[in-house]
Amino acid sequence: MSKQGRNYERVVAEVLKAFDPGAKVSSGIWVKGPDGRRDLDVLVEGIADGKSRKMLVECKDFNPKSTGPVGIPIIDALESKALDLKVDFSVVCSNAGFTSDALRKAKRVGIGLISIFRKGDARIRFSVTEEIYTRKIKVEKLSISLRGRSQINLEGVPFESVKYAGVPVGNWVVNRVLMLICANPIVNGSFEASHRLVTPLDIELSSGPIEVDGINFQLTISGGWFAHRVTLDSTAGIYDWLRRRVRLTPGPSQFQIQNVDVHAGDPIKCPPDYELKPESFRPGEVAMRLMLLSGIQPSTPIPDLDRSIDPTDLDVVIKDLHPDIYCSSGEA
Repeated sequence: MSKQGRNYERVVAEVLKAFDPGAKVSSGIWVKGPDGRRDLDVLVEGIADGKSRKMLVECKDFNPKSTGPVGIPIIDALESKALDLKVDFSVVCSNAGFTSDALRKAKRVGIGLISIFRKGDARIRFSVTEEIYTRKIKVEKLSISLRGRSQINLEGVPFESVKYAGVPVGNWVVNRVLMLICANPIVNGSFEASHRLVTPLDIELSSGPIEVDGINFQLTISGGWFAHRVTLDSTAGIYDWLRRRVRLTPGPSQFQIQNVDVHAGDPIKCPPDYELKPESFRPGEVAMRLMLLSGIQPSTPIPDLDRSIDPTDLDVVIKDLHPDIYCSSGEA
């Protein structure tokens, strides 16, 4: 093992130790296996889910320019070693990324694939370069309607003229629209949201107050997806290649996305499925979700309407939409 390789093992151990100061983290050790002594790059021993666990981390300090990324033979070897040593988890930490074959095999057999972030540390020679996807969306139309004894159409009525407790209801609607667009990977189409009131409220119009039992909005957007090759970095953390997520170490830390311009990017029809149907977040994970939105402008203050809305109508995740809603309209 070269001096640079041992140094890489040490920085991996240091970053992993920061995630769980109570764990025992050892680097560059030898243990006895069924067929003789085995070299362990990093061994993490701690408590997970109330039980004692061991995680084996194979560190590969490949040269990104000459050696290239970690390939499937490394995954095969670690699978065998982890089985021999009966560890609970096994992970490959690469200083040069991974081939697509390695990614597929590791996902199939349950081996984790990571890279370490520690900005400014010379022991890390590799920058995580990833393709991320941004959205450019224009709000073409947004209107409010109120429901009382009958539907009250407010088309043409300025948002600021519809108030609750002296504050424009439009400010609350715009805030809801922003949450809806952020929570769903939509880029075009028309949507309607209904918000039933638990008890009727008095809404103020220029013509006088009116009792309503529902607040609705109608939204039309157009836009598209754009691909960007960016570099990811952090003061301290890991990049999970299989989940395409960043985890920062506890405490003060900074995450950076370099070389991204939301006004640019290569237009694409649709991003990969993992972008459209993301996995649920695990504690401490960070993902990249960038968007350029035009056509509406958030305003404050926001009237306190949420507590008067039926809780089932406050969910902003939309289900069972037509697939075209998630794909570029060609008008971004």
